[in-house]
Amino acid sequence: MKKIFTIVSLLSISASGLFAQADTASNATNWKATPNPGFENWTHNASGYDDPNGWSTANSQETFTAAYNVAKASGSTNIKSGTYAVELITQSEVGIATAPGIVTTGTIPTSISGSITGGIAYTLRPDSIVGWFKYTPQGSDNCFAACYLFGSAANNADTVAEASFSTAAGVKVASYTRFGAKFVYRNSDPVANSIWLLSSSSGTSGAVVGSSAYFDDIAIVLQSTVGIANQSGPSPLFVSPNPASDNVVVSNVADANNMLALYDITGRKVAEQKLATGVNNIDVKALINGMYIYTITDENSVPVKTGKLIIQK
Repeated sequence: MKKIFTIVSLLSISASGLFAQADTASNATNWKATPNPGFENWTHNASGYDDPNGWSTANSQETFTAAYNVAKASGSTNIKSGTYAVELITQSEVGIATAPGIVTTGTIPTSISGSITGGIAYTLRPDSIVGWFKYTPQGSDNCFAACYLFGSAANNADTVAEASFSTAAGVKVASYTRFGAKFVYRNSDPVANSIWLLSSSSGTSGAVVGSSAYFDDIAIVLQSTVGIANQSGPSPLFVSPNPASDNVVVSNVADANNMLALYDITGRKVAEQKLATGVNNIDVKALINGMYIYTITDENSVPVKTGKLIIQK
């Protein structure tokens, strides 16, 4: 099935995946589909802008106005971890009108109607994408993150799967919040290529000048039975009961530095707690009935286990 992949793509929201291992630099066997996932490495251009290594931007096309859409973010309020993050800004561009801030692991087209091409060779069938973001929209704008998997057809003409996350229109996310989106597979074709795309606006038709998005610590997540060795013996992390009503018990026998976060189906964080070694009690009395997503991350903010939790009273 052909996928026409342009700057003006409008992406839909979905939920995060189940038990998984992150595909980042900390997992060197599989991380190559997400280069520079924490946006720690940048190259400075003599024209006055910085580009994140491993990612394409339109900054080189904006030197005549110096209205750069992608910037290196620093400072404690602008990063999730490390030293830097990426800031995407929707700008007014001469001859383009309004241009979203975009970074991609593909190649940015030189015209607004062009397609993002190229990508990074990748052969696994992951479960989902995860990451951290914050967002200040203008008007009813919204930001998004997406990753596409393609087969071996020329020009990425055969989309195998896509995972996409989008904020609600006009909703501000003032502090870093985790997002997650599950890959939706269209067919069983072998995966041969991948493209990440992050944007400060939903597209040129709905983009509003001044919308600003920050992204950090993004990753592809692999199911434990896909492309990685299965864990031997019982899992060192147990979350029960499920469904739960008043309390959730997390047995953490592996790492005292793990952190648990709980999200509702909109991606809003509703609970967070550092996990001590041993048995941890999480109070969920204040949560309404429904499905939630829990994520347990290590000291480097890399997910080590995610899953669904049902609250039922």
